[in-house]
Amino acid sequence: MQTLPRRGYRFIGPVAKPDPQPVTQAVAPVTPKGWFERSTARRNWLLASTMLLLLLSGFGIWRSVKNRADKLPPIEVAQPDKLTIVPFTTFPGFEIAPSFSPDGNEIVFSWFGYEKEFQFDLYIKQVGQEHVVQLTHHPAIFLVSAWSPDGRLIAFMRQADPESTGIYLISPLGGAERKVASITASGGWEPLGVSWSPDGKWLAFSKWNSLAKKAGSSADHFSIHLVNVETSEERPLADPSKDCRNTWQAAFSPDGKYLASVCVLAEGVAKIYLQTPDGKQARELKDARSSEGFAGIAWAEDSQSLVYSADHHLWRIPLAGGKPEMLLFAQDVESVAVASHGNRLAFAQVHHSGQVFQLALASPTKLTAPAAKLISSTRGDAGAHVSPDGKHIAFQSWRSGKPEVWVCDRDASNPVQLTSFGGPSIGEPRSSPDGRRIVFDLRTDSGISELYIVDLVGGRPRRFLTGTTEAASPFWSGDGHWIYFNTERPHAIWKAPVEGGAPSRLTAEGKDQSEPQEAMDGTRVFFYSEGRVWSVSANGGGELPVPGVPSYVRWVPARSGGYFVDGGPRHFALHYFDTATQHARKLVDFPNLFVMWGSSLAPDGHALLFSGIEHSEGDIMLVEGFR
Repeated sequence: MQTLPRRGYRFIGPVAKPDPQPVTQAVAPVTPKGWFERSTARRNWLLASTMLLLLLSGFGIWRSVKNRADKLPPIEVAQPDKLTIVPFTTFPGFEIAPSFSPDGNEIVFSWFGYEKEFQFDLYIKQVGQEHVVQLTHHPAIFLVSAWSPDGRLIAFMRQADPESTGIYLISPLGGAERKVASITASGGWEPLGVSWSPDGKWLAFSKWNSLAKKAGSSADHFSIHLVNVETSEERPLADPSKDCRNTWQAAFSPDGKYLASVCVLAEGVAKIYLQTPDGKQARELKDARSSEGFAGIAWAEDSQSLVYSADHHLWRIPLAGGKPEMLLFAQDVESVAVASHGNRLAFAQVHHSGQVFQLALASPTKLTAPAAKLISSTRGDAGAHVSPDGKHIAFQSWRSGKPEVWVCDRDASNPVQLTSFGGPSIGEPRSSPDGRRIVFDLRTDSGISELYIVDLVGGRPRRFLTGTTEAASPFWSGDGHWIYFNTERPHAIWKAPVEGGAPSRLTAEGKDQSEPQEAMDGTRVFFYSEGRVWSVSANGGGELPVPGVPSYVRWVPARSGGYFVDGGPRHFALHYFDTATQHARKLVDFPNLFVMWGSSLAPDGHALLFSGIEHSEGDIMLVEGFR
C-alpha cells in the first residue's frame, strides 16, 4: 500500500490469499466519499490514496472564501418521477462497481468483508432475492466487471498478484477464467473499468503504455485499448485530446456510436470526452466537470445522455452537452451502472471517514499510552499538525460538507473553520513557527497547485507567490524565514522567502521529488523521490538517499532520527529510525487500522499524530423507474 501525501492512499503489491469463503446467503445489514478519497495525488508514503486511495480519498482534503457557484454551470435539479430507491446489498464490508445483466434482473458487483480489506471477489445477486453467489475465488486489490450484451460472459479487470492481474472472462455460472489481455498493476482504482461493444466482440479498457508516456508527466501514461474477445487482438486508441495526461474509464454507448472516456488533465482535474469507436472525431462534454475526479460513468439506456459520479454525487448530462443535472436521490456515490432494459440504475453508496489519532510518547522510543482518537467526525478529518507553540492543531475536515482547513485547541476542542473554498483540492495545513499563520496548497480548476496563507484568527486566505508556475506541499523553515515546496514542472524542491523575493532551487531535476520537510537542526531537507526518502542541503546540493529507510514510507523527522510507518491494512507499524546508528526499531503495531497516513510530530516530541480509517463501508443501491 502506498499513501499519496496530504491527500489519501493507494494500494500496491500482492494481496495475501485467504481461504476461499463462498457466500450463499446475505448477512445482516449495515450502513455504508472516493473509491477512496484521493487524498488524489502525488505518489509517496503508504497509500489515493487513493486513493481510492485512493479513493481518493482518497483522503485528502480540500477548498475557499469565495463560493464556486458562479464558476460552475447552472444546475438543474432532477425531479424524480415515481422513482423507488432501495438497498440492493447490505452486507458487512464494502460493495462497489455494480454491472447489470442484459435483462436488468441481476447485478454482478465487487465485495470485501470486514477485516478483509482490499481482498475483492465478484458476486452475483438477483433483484428481489437475498441469495448471493460468489463468482470468483481469487482476492484482488481492485476488481471491476461488466456483463456481456448477450449475457453469456462477464468480463472483469483485476489487480492482484502479478500472475493474476489482467482482463478476464468468466461465465455467470462460474467455472474457469480466461485471460484476454494483460495490464500493468497501477496501484490505484482510477484506470479500472471495462466496457463491452454492443456487438459483444470488443472490450474497452485503460492500459499503461511506457512508449506512450507523456512528456512532462510524472505518472505513467494510461490510454484506452480495445481487445477482441475471440482473437485477443489488441488496438490502442489515440487520446481524445493532446492535453490528456491519462485516459481511462472507457464506456461504449448502447447504440455503439460513441466511446466515452475520462481525460485527466492534472491531479483532481478531468473532463469527459466522446469519440467514435475507432478513436476519431473526439469532442468534449464541456460542462461535465469535477474537482476531485470522476468515480464512474455510464450511458443511459437510450444513448442520449451520460450519468456520472463526481464529488460524491450523481449527475446526468445530455449527449449534446449543456447543463448537467444533479440526481438528488443519490448521495456519497462512487460508481454507477444503468441497465440496458428495465429502467433501472444502480450505484455504490460508500462511507470511509478518516480520523486523527494521537500516540503519546515518553521518549523517542517509548510510548506512554496506546493510540487514541483525537479528532473525529462523521464526515472525515485528516492531515493534523500541532502549532509550534503547542496550543492549536490545524487540520483538514469535510465536516462543513466540503473539505476545508480547520483549527482547534490542542485537546481538539473549539473547532473553527478557516477556509470556505467549497471546491478545489486542499493539502495539509502547517502552522508558522510563531503559530500565527497557516500555509497550505490549493489546486485550481485548471489543475495548477498554488500556495495560500491564512491567519490563525481567520480572515481571507491570500496567495503566497513563489515565483514558480506552480507550488505544492509547503513546509515552514524552523526560523520562519522560508517556505519549502515542490513543483512538478520541473520536478524539484525549492524554498522561497516568506517576505517575498526570488525562490531558490535546492535539487536538480528528477522524478517525483515531493514533500519537503526540514530537519530539526535546519541543515538539511528531507523529500521523496521514486519511492525513497532523500535529503538535500537546506542551501541546495548534496542530494543523498537516507540509508536504512524502506521504500514507500512516510518520513517524519525527529530530533535524532525520524519516524516512519510501514506495512499494509491491519498490519501497519510505527518505527523509529536512529540516524546515528542507522538502525530502525519497531515501536507499535496498529491492527485496528486498514488505512493509515499523514503522520506528524508535535513540537515537544511527546506526541505523534496520524490519520487513519478503521472501517470502510459501501452498499449497492437500486433505483427503479429510472429513465
